[in-house]
Amino acid sequence: MKRRVILCQLPLGVPVTHADAEKMRRFAPHFVCFPEYFFVNQRLGNHGQTPHNQARQLRRLEVLSRELSCVVVGGTMPELGEGVLHNTSFVFDRGQLLGSYRKKRLFFAEEGKITPGDSWRVFESDGVVFGVLICADVFDDAGFHFMKEHGAKIIFSPTFSPRKEETVEEKFRRDNDIYVRLAALSGAVIVKVCGVPSEYRSFLQARSLIAGADGVIWRVRPEDEATAMLVMREIDV
Repeated sequence: MKRRVILCQLPLGVPVTHADAEKMRRFAPHFVCFPEYFFVNQRLGNHGQTPHNQARQLRRLEVLSRELSCVVVGGTMPELGEGVLHNTSFVFDRGQLLGSYRKKRLFFAEEGKITPGDSWRVFESDGVVFGVLICADVFDDAGFHFMKEHGAKIIFSPTFSPRKEETVEEKFRRDNDIYVRLAALSGAVIVKVCGVPSEYRSFLQARSLIAGADGVIWRVRPEDEATAMLVMREIDV
């Protein structure tokens, strides 16, 4: 079964342009995924939220998924809930909310600010079961065992990737050690989507990739880790 996916390797906190939306529409995707902390208000920051802004960002996701007639994995945003803040990925399918997933394994900068989620979950659209695991969730194999047990064919991984001083060989080795290994463990294709550096978050590197059990299917070129782009690929699931 083939599915068309779009990886939105874009700056964080910047609304999708009409031009980009039109490019996506022409590709007729089944899935669109954004980076971690993409749907933020830059004035509030990664770890700030208001009810008004949350509703506004959710509305953007709803409209985009309806206009593209596909599933939109909304990267992540800060989610207000019961007096605490979660780092949450909301998933919309053609204008309807399928559900959400709250990041379980926190990055050190989130500790004390973000409350971790307490469960994994999968979603389904047009007969394809898929899941979302956010950034540092990849360091817990339990999430990938869950995905395998529940029949996930695609795992979307919105990621916030700080720049590291390392060689290209080290980058590629890390891709294999983490994402190819986990694709084999879960039996799913992993779609990792990162944000690019900007004035808002200048220290990022976009290490977007698609990985399967047999190796990396696609990865951003090292020289394009700071380049905003829409990556459009057809994958077998």
